[in-house]
Amino acid sequence: MKSARVIKKGVKMYKAKVNGDIGVKGAKVIGDSIPLGYELTGKYFVDNSGLGDRGESALVFTDFLSKVKAGYYYGIAEVGQFQVYIHEFRKVSRAKCLKDSGIESSKLVANNTRLTIYTNGNKTLKLHNTEIIKWVGDKIILNNGGWNTRTTRARFNQYLGGNYRVYNKAGVCYVNSIGGDYSVEYYDNIELPTIIQ
Repeated sequence: MKSARVIKKGVKMYKAKVNGDIGVKGAKVIGDSIPLGYELTGKYFVDNSGLGDRGESALVFTDFLSKVKAGYYYGIAEVGQFQVYIHEFRKVSRAKCLKDSGIESSKLVANNTRLTIYTNGNKTLKLHNTEIIKWVGDKIILNNGGWNTRTTRARFNQYLGGNYRVYNKAGVCYVNSIGGDYSVEYYDNIELPTIIQ
């Protein structure tokens, strides 16, 4: 089971210590999302009034407890007047989280700089919170996000594969091809022509 919504870290869920752990009563409301780093493994419609009977659409609490598994995490997705929806999760590895997000790999390659390779072959180089280089199919797109700094230009030059050079001259930023005839004034989201090596 999967949901389209994934939420960030920091969501507190209840981790069952033993099968049938009654402490699951202390589960918090997390909404109808999948916390980052977890996989949805079950959804339960549970009576929370204490007035429900077996055979009704909502599980009585003791029947729900028989489904609680040690090592799994529980959070309340929705609260009604007499029932709650409780979601069950298990932790998944970082690699699985990345794969489920369409990411082949993501690693720090320099100070405050992350290279992400996607399963579809696209790549991004992020400096702080700005994707400064995007390789999308056969396109290369540059974006300094308004930060025309030495560090940004150094990252451009380091990761453009020796085909291009980004530099400042008299306060104006330029992009040119190494050994070629391509030279233009830099602007954000500039798409560079592909140079076959």
